[in-house]
This record gives sequence, C-alpha cells and structure tokens, in this order.
Amino acid sequence: MFAICSYMDMKGKLGNVSFGGNWSEDILARDQLKNILDFLDLVACKCADEDMRGDRLEEALTYVSEHIEKGDMLAKALRKALTLFEPLQRQEAVIRAVRRIGRPLREKE
Repeated sequence: MFAICSYMDMKGKLGNVSFGGNWSEDILARDQLKNILDFLDLVACKCADEDMRGDRLEEALTYVSEHIEKGDMLAKALRKALTLFEPLQRQEAVIRAVRRIGRPLREKE
C-alpha cells in the first residue's frame, strides 16, 4: 500500500478521537494525497536518468485513476511519457503530465 507507514501512524493517532464528522478521514486522505504528489514529483525529477516505472508508480496512478476526474486519461499520459526514448523529452513530458495530475489533486487539499 502506498505510504502505509504514514497512513497507519496517523490512523493510530486519530483512532481514539470521537468527535462528529469525517475530519479525521479527511486528514488521512490529505496525508496520502501529499505522499502521492511528492512521489510523482520525484518521478519527474529522476525519470531522465532512471526508469521510474514499477509497483509504487502503479499504486500512485491507481489512486489518481480512482480519485480524480479524468484520472485514467492523466495516468495513461504519464505512463506514455515514461516510455519516450530521449531522456530530456521524457522528462519534459513527465513534468507536464505530473502538473496536470497535481492540479486537480491539489485543489482537493
């Protein structure tokens, strides 16, 4: 699971709180969202030199697909950008894709 340690730590801290509303769930969702955006930023920074595709990226893109409008399309664009051969073109395309993903996700914060 993506950012399991942070999620479990926060869930434990908030588990005994018994106030009304769903604010504690919102805190957990924002924490997970921040971790995903940070990871996608890391992918954008490192993709010119490293192959960043893998399970962790797929978990992040699954979250994107499930939680934002047009998430499937945005995740597909990022996957496609990561397949470009030329490192600088790949990085530029990934940065654009991450920005498009981050825009609606940051609006949910």
